[in-house]
Amino acid sequence: MGKFRVLSAVGALAVLLAVGACAPDAVGPLKMDEAQLETWEIHLVEGRIEKNEAFMDPALSPLPAADIPDFEGLNYYFPDPALVFRAPLVAASSADTVMLSKRRGEEVSYLVKGSVSLEIAGEVVELMVYGPVSTENGDYLWLPFYDLTNQGETYPGGRYLDLQPTADGIVDVDFNAAYNPLCDYDPDTYNCTLPPETNRIPLAIEVGEKLFRPHS
Repeated sequence: MGKFRVLSAVGALAVLLAVGACAPDAVGPLKMDEAQLETWEIHLVEGRIEKNEAFMDPALSPLPAADIPDFEGLNYYFPDPALVFRAPLVAASSADTVMLSKRRGEEVSYLVKGSVSLEIAGEVVELMVYGPVSTENGDYLWLPFYDLTNQGETYPGGRYLDLQPTADGIVDVDFNAAYNPLCDYDPDTYNCTLPPETNRIPLAIEVGEKLFRPHS
C-alpha cells in the first residue's frame, strides 16, 4: 500500500473458517526493555518526520496543491507501547480472493494471506491480513481496520497497517504506525479501499494517525 497508503457474508465466513481453524492463542503486547523502548520510539518519531517532509514536497505530497504551503505536519496520538504486538501470521489454507469495497462504491480484489490473533485490553481480536492478487508491481502484507476512534478522531473510512513478515512467519503489528488512506488528504482525487467488516475492532485504538482535518 505504500508509505501513504466488503467481503460478502458468505465469503467472509469461508475465509474465517479457513484461517481460524488452526489459529493460535491470542498474543498480548510485546514486552520491551528500556533500550528497546527507546529504539522503538526513536524509529517511530523518525518515520513521522520523514512522512511530514514528504508531504511538504510538491513532487511527493498527496495533498492538494493549495494545502501544501500551509502544511505543518500530520496529527498523531501519543505513542503507546501497549499497542505493539508480535504475532504469528496464520497463513490462509487456500489462496482465496475477496472483493473489498472502495469509498465510491467500486470493488477491488485482494488475496487473503492469513490472520493475526491479538489480545487488546483484555479483548481477543482476530484480524485478516491481505495482499495483492498480482505481484507484478511487488508483494506486501496489508491490514486495514476500523475501531471506535473512527467515530470522530480518526478517518471514518478506517486506517491501514503495513506488515513485514520474518522468515518464520512472525509479524510486528504496531498500531502506533496506523496511517490514513489517501482519501483523508484529498477525497476528490483518491478512491480508497475500505476495511472489511471482519476487521472491525470493538475498542478505541488511540494511537497512530488522527484525522488530517480534525472536526471543530
